Amino acid sequence: MSTEDVATADSEAATDSGLAADGWTGREDDWIHQVFLMWHICYAVLIVATLVSLLGDRTAWPAYALLGVLVAAYAALLVPGLARESARLCVAYLVIALPVTLALGYLDANGLVILYALFPQLFGVLESRRIRMPVIVLLAAGAVAVALRHEDLSTALVQVGIALLVSLLIGVFIQVIMREAERRGKLIAELESARADLDEAQHRAGVLTERQRLAHEIHDTLAQGFTSLVMLIQAADATVDTDPAATRNRLALAERTARENLAETRALVAELAPVELQSAPLDTAVQRIAARLGEELGITTEVRIQGTPRVLPPDVQVVLLRAAQESLSNIRKHAGATAVDVRLSYDSGITLEVQDDGKGFSATTSNSTPRGYGLRGMRARVEQVHGRVDISSAPGEGTRVRVEIP
Repeated sequence: MSTEDVATADSEAATDSGLAADGWTGREDDWIHQVFLMWHICYAVLIVATLVSLLGDRTAWPAYALLGVLVAAYAALLVPGLARESARLCVAYLVIALPVTLALGYLDANGLVILYALFPQLFGVLESRRIRMPVIVLLAAGAVAVALRHEDLSTALVQVGIALLVSLLIGVFIQVIMREAERRGKLIAELESARADLDEAQHRAGVLTERQRLAHEIHDTLAQGFTSLVMLIQAADATVDTDPAATRNRLALAERTARENLAETRALVAELAPVELQSAPLDTAVQRIAARLGEELGITTEVRIQGTPRVLPPDVQVVLLRAAQESLSNIRKHAGATAVDVRLSYDSGITLEVQDDGKGFSATTSNSTPRGYGLRGMRARVEQVHGRVDISSAPGEGTRVRVEIP
């Protein structure tokens, strides 16, 4: 997987988990649209109620005209003003709606029903309390004065008071909604910022992981292959005059190793599995690389397969094969061994063990890994599949590398 693929996969995972900013914004918009829809429905109900109360009165045509003005102003100014969050359009609507509503109430007492919509609109549109409260007081006073034309003072006060009380309750509800919308807006901004930071961190992590993977692949394939080639050529050079047959055998081994190294390089470029695993199962691939080591060094190598071989996940196969290659490469370069024993055990998990009778080194059986990039890379690979590496060695007693994967 390339670095771009890692970043893309991480991005898709964030989107699927519901953290994508667009998803949150969509739900936020739906929520606001539902609030506006309820507001529009309530206003339409009040307009229809007022219109029904005027039916049958042939002299009420001026009231019909005023209702038309209210509906037109609402549709042309307030609706787009709310959608665009334009204070100018909303205030222009109020400049028209306040006097028209009072005039409608003056012509017909039922026209004051519109106050049940107008008071909440004041709460929703006028954000400044210094402006909102005086306008509400003036509208209430004007409504009482208009109601006196049709009712006595006490009745007018009760009618306007009820409208104002209901409107206050609705206004408080609107203020809560607006605060919640503001809070959600801040939350969305924070989520977008957090997602951007997460994307950047994941991108850096993807780049680092890709670099480490390539470093491990190059070390486990190209570097080991070149080391083998150098040793074979040096051995061939030492016998070129005294033992032509041995020299030809070593050169043939060098040629085969070079071809296999070239195939590994092509596989690495093409992001394929190791060449050994493309044409054979893991146990066969381990037997092949162990036999090759025996041919190169002229030592005894034995591979024991315990249990019934089974199909393993590709990443586990690659980890075990690379661990075997690294262990055998270290034997080639450092051990000076005369015999190597490789055991691949299939049970509830899988265990790879590589034992040699070489000169060993100062170490104790533990989970600590000796110095060396190859062994550190082996541990990193094994830990990625939740396994563990144990290395035991002592001077003159050989080395044992044990890899266990649950």
